[in-house]
Order: sequence, then C-alpha cells, then structure tokens
Amino acid sequence: MGLSNDIQNIRGVVTVQIEGFFTERFINLCKINNIKIWEIRNVVKGVIRFKINIKDFKKLRMVARKTKCKVSIKKKEGLYFTLFKYRKRKIVFFLIAMAIFFTIAFSTFIWNINIEGNERISREEIIESLKESGLYIGRCKIGLDKKEIINSLRVNMTDISWAGIEIDGTLATVKIVEDTKLDEKDIQNNKIGDIIAKKDGVITRIVPEDGTAMINENSYVEKGNVLIQGTMFSKFVEPFDVTAKGIVKANCEYEYENTYNYNNIIKDYTGKTRYTIGITVNSKENMLNYLNKSKKYDISKSSKKFNFFGIEISFDLYKCVEYVENEVIKTREELIQESNKDIEMYLNNDILPNTINGGLVDKKIVYTDTEEGVTVKTIYIINEDIGEFKERNVEVTNEQYTN
Repeated sequence: MGLSNDIQNIRGVVTVQIEGFFTERFINLCKINNIKIWEIRNVVKGVIRFKINIKDFKKLRMVARKTKCKVSIKKKEGLYFTLFKYRKRKIVFFLIAMAIFFTIAFSTFIWNINIEGNERISREEIIESLKESGLYIGRCKIGLDKKEIINSLRVNMTDISWAGIEIDGTLATVKIVEDTKLDEKDIQNNKIGDIIAKKDGVITRIVPEDGTAMINENSYVEKGNVLIQGTMFSKFVEPFDVTAKGIVKANCEYEYENTYNYNNIIKDYTGKTRYTIGITVNSKENMLNYLNKSKKYDISKSSKKFNFFGIEISFDLYKCVEYVENEVIKTREELIQESNKDIEMYLNNDILPNTINGGLVDKKIVYTDTEEGVTVKTIYIINEDIGEFKERNVEVTNEQYTN
C-alpha cells in the first residue's frame, strides 16, 4: 500500500487551494467520495490548502460545484509535470531512452569481480588467471560456463584446492579455498637466520631463546642491526647454526609536529544541497556545472564504472553542499586544547596500532609561539618489540658489535 502511494506521488502531486464558505463540507465530501487529500492546513478563514494526486484532481470539480468553492492550483510536483514541461525537447526523451537501453544492455555484462577466501594468493594473480580462463570485467553473462572456468582456473593455479563462482547482477563473486601450507612460524623453524632490528631504538630487554645475543641492554641500535645471531657458541663444541628466536624490546621515538593559527576560516553549511551529473572517459572528467559561481560548495562524487572495449567509462553523480566561510579568532589556550586532542589522536590512531606490544613510556611536548599562532612538536617514546626474523643468505662472521 505504501509503495503504491509513493509511486503515485512520483507520477504527479498537486498543491490545491480552496476558497469558500463551506470548506469543512468540502473536506467531508472528499472523504465520502474516496478522494485522498493530505497535509491539510488553514491559510486564512475560508481558505485551505492541501495536496492531492493528479489522478484524483478531476474528481474535485463535482465537490467544488456542490460546495460552491473556488479551486486553484498553487504548485505542481512529480515526474508527469517534469516530462510535460520538456515535452517539446525530443533530445531529452532520446537521451532517456538511450540511458534505459544502455542500462539494460550493460546489465548483461559482468562489471565487477569479487574474490573471497584468498590469504596467500594475491587478488591480482587470481584476476589474471580468471581472465585467461574466460572470466573478466566486460564479459557477457550469456553463454558463460562457470564449470569450465573453474576447471581452467584450478589447472592454471595449483595453489587452489577448490573454487566456486556466484553471479548476482553485474557482480561475479569467486570463492576459493587455498591449499594448506606451513604457517610463518613453521617456515621460520625450518630456516637458518637471525633476529634483526626493524627500526631504530634503545634496547630495554633482550632474551634469546635460540641463538646468541649480539647487543646489550641500554644500547642504541639502527634498523638492520643483528640483535640475536642464529649461531650457538660453546667452549666444548664447534659453533653451529640455529634458527634465531627470542624477545627484543626497545624504546623507539616517534615525532608529530603541527602548526595552529589564531585566525581560522571555518565552514558554515547553509543546508542547501545541489546535485549534478557528469561522465568520465579514460580518467578525463566532465561535469555538468550549473553551480552558482559566487557560492562555495563541498563536492563529493559517487560513480558507476564500466569498461567498454578497453575504454574506461564512469557515470558520475555529484553532491554539492553549499557553505559560507567565516573567520574565527582563537586564543592560545584554545589552540593548546586543540593540539592536545590531535596529540592523543595521533598516538592512538597512527602509532600504537602499527606497533607490536607497544606502550607509551614518555611524551615530550614543545610549544613554540609565532606571530600567526603556535607550533606544537611532540616526541613519543614507545616501548615495543622490534625483532624481526631474517633468513640468512650469506655467511655471517663472528663480528663483535660495538655497544
């Protein structure tokens, strides 16, 4: 019921004004005759306005004659009136027809391929192998043999033990199961190598499980230095190679610097939004621009991409949100508060998530006043694991590292 009403509203809605002495009787007769009206409101005494579907508008004549009310149209909305307005512009209808035709035609092609289940095998490798097997972007769905494609894919990629293809509209989803491989720890256990530093820092803890520690605690190391050498030394037997294992933690420095100005331009959104369309051909963007050049807009774009015989085409919808720029003057205390929020955000969003078992040890903040504002420089000291296993591909000598 609700969907049917929405479709009727799209076809055409009229805002009607009724003038007369019997407006209440007019509304009652509309109800009796099953004439649907809504958003009824009094303008002044004896004058009311309401909305009505275009298909029910002619029924008002009978009610108007009985109540001796004057009927006038104040506003027209809907697809019917839009098409009627441009009825003499044949090119518009031609373009609409072409758009419908191409939409239906393009829906018979595959325009996006989604890969699920791959962990070791890259998406690019699978896409390339699918292309050789007969499934690619721009491929027509008519006559597509999924079983043949799967068999060809498994022949081309021996790392795949099972594969399946599901097609939903223009999206093809390829699900795969990879052959079972040794995990990273098992691979490391079968290789001779060392634990090296993956970043600079001051060693706070080094505990070798297998191998020999080459760095003392409180020593500064640079990225690439050997921390635990994969060689065991003894007074009783000759040195022999092992897989280096152990824990290495260090204090590492991170730096964040930003400048905050007293005078700032902020955006106040007016609440007005415009939409426009465009087309992009091989990365060349063409937007139908009817925006007011004296106003400012935040523009966001959503696109539907197609690959048509090697030509990349995308139909774009632009959302343009209007705003005005206002100047705001902040105090030094407000700038400091703003910087403190950024400092914490940088620590929690950019540093800690990218460290292994990382924790904040110290934080040094330096404020430098300038004519325009305040420059804030922050140095974070993070204690984290910096050891990284590296397979040995050259002979390592028993060189003593200077601490």
